[in-house]
Amino acid sequence: MPVSTLPSEESVQESLAVPRAKTTPFAALQHPAFRWFFFGQLISVSGTWMQSVALQIVVYAMTGSKTALGAAALAQGIPSLILTPFAGVIVERMPRRRLLILAQSAMMCLAFLLAGLYLAGALEVWHILAISLGVGIATALDAPSRLSFLVEMVGKDDLPSGIMLNSMMFNTARIVGPALGGLALSSLGAAWCFLLNALSFLAVLFGLVVMRVPPAPRRAVSFAIWQPLLEGLQFARHHPVIAPLLLLSALSSSFGLTFTVLLPPFADTVLGNVELGTSALLTVQGIGALCASIFVARSNARGYRGITLLRGAIIAPTALIALSLTNSLLTASVAVFVAGFGFVCQFVLTNTLIQAVVPDAFRGRVLSLYTLTFFGLSPIGSLIMGVVADQIGTLPAILIFGGACLFGAVLIARRAVQLRRLP
Repeated sequence: MPVSTLPSEESVQESLAVPRAKTTPFAALQHPAFRWFFFGQLISVSGTWMQSVALQIVVYAMTGSKTALGAAALAQGIPSLILTPFAGVIVERMPRRRLLILAQSAMMCLAFLLAGLYLAGALEVWHILAISLGVGIATALDAPSRLSFLVEMVGKDDLPSGIMLNSMMFNTARIVGPALGGLALSSLGAAWCFLLNALSFLAVLFGLVVMRVPPAPRRAVSFAIWQPLLEGLQFARHHPVIAPLLLLSALSSSFGLTFTVLLPPFADTVLGNVELGTSALLTVQGIGALCASIFVARSNARGYRGITLLRGAIIAPTALIALSLTNSLLTASVAVFVAGFGFVCQFVLTNTLIQAVVPDAFRGRVLSLYTLTFFGLSPIGSLIMGVVADQIGTLPAILIFGGACLFGAVLIARRAVQLRRLP
C-alpha cells in the first residue's frame, strides 16, 4: 500500500475519539455472545495458568536449568514467530469462530496428552518441548482470531468495552490460575493441574458452539498469501500510530515480560520455596494486572490514553530493576505487582488504540502483527534471559533486561511524540 494512502495524524485523532464517547466500560456484556465468550474464557484461561505454573516447576525440577525454562518458552513461541503473520491473512478469509473452535480443541487435546504422560510416569523434557510446540502452533491461529472476533461479538461502538473486559477476564484468570495451581501442586500434584486445564477448555468450546453471531463480511478469496501479507506489513510500518505501538510492544515483550521465566529460580534462591514462591509471585502479578485493567477501563473516557500507555511502559521495567535488588517476599511482591500493573496498562491500551484506528480490511493482519510481538518475541527473550541467568545469576539477568527495557521505552517515548498526543 502506498504511503500516501495512510491516514494523517489528524484523522487518526478523530477516529480515536469516536469509540470513547459511545460506550461504557461494561457495555460489551449486553451482548449474549460476548457473555458466553467471557465466562467460558475465564474458566479456560484459569486452567491454562494452572498448567503454566505446574509446567515451569516440573521443568525446573527435572533439569535445574534456567536455560531449559527458556527453551520450553521458546518452543511455544517459535510457531507464533513464524506462522502468526500468515494466520492474520487466514483470519480475514475464514470464519473466526470456526478457527477458534479448531485452535481451542487442539490445545485441549495437547493438555490431555500432557496429563496422560505425567500420570504414566513417562514424561520427559522432549515431550514438554514437543507439546509446547503444538500449543504454539494453535496459539498462532487462536490469538489473532480471538482479537478479531471481538468486533463481531460486540460491534465497533462497544469494541473498547470488549477489549477492556477481555483484559479483565485474562487478568482475573492470572490471579485465580496461579493461586489454584499452587494449591493443586502442593496437595494433588502437577498431573491434576494438567488435567484440570484440559477439562477447562470444555467451557469455552461450549460457549463458542452455542453463541449466535451475525456472519461477518469476508474479503474476496484468492490463493495469494504473500501479497496481502506484504500489504499488511507495509501498512503497519508506515502508520503514524500503529508502527510505534508495535515497536514498543516488541520491546516490552522481548525484555520486560520475560522476567516471569525466572520466577521459579528466583523463588528457589531468594525466597527458599519454589512451588509456593512461584505461584505467590504470579498471583501478585495477576492482581497488579487486574488493577491495571480496572484503572484503564475507568480512565478510558477521560483521554490521555497515549500518556498513560507510555507511563506504564516506563514504570514496569523500573519495577523489574527494583525486583533485582530485593531479597524478601514482601519487597518482591511489591515490585512484581507494579510490573504487572505497568505492562498491562501498556498492552491493553496498545490493543485498544490499534483496534480503534485499523481499517477492517487490515484488521486480521495488523492484529496478527500485534500478537506476534507478544507471543512470538517474548519466548525468544525468555530463552536468552535463561541463558544469561545461567551464566551470571538470576538477579543480574533481571537487572540487565529491566534496564534495557527501560532505556528502550524512554527512547521511544522521546522520539514518538505522536503517542503522547493520543486522546
